[in-house]
Amino acid sequence: MDQYKELVIGQVVRSIKGRDKGRIQLVLDLLDESHVLVVDGKRRKLENPKKKKIKHLQKTNTVLTINKDINDCKIRKMLKAFENKEEVH
Repeated sequence: MDQYKELVIGQVVRSIKGRDKGRIQLVLDLLDESHVLVVDGKRRKLENPKKKKIKHLQKTNTVLTINKDINDCKIRKMLKAFENKEEVH
């Protein structure tokens, strides 16, 4: 699946299906060729990431650096800048 190869850890994405439709999220981990783990720091925190199908996500051109001292507060602050933007591809 080509879209899987395009997503990377730290990629900012928008959910296009499901209860979280329209929400901006951050790719935390790549599970397999069709699933990733996403977090947003609010509803989906680091201790309970959401398993999401890649086909239900719309990627952006933005990749954020995730380091070992990342926490939910930092994720919320990083993603806040993307809440009203329509920059998706």
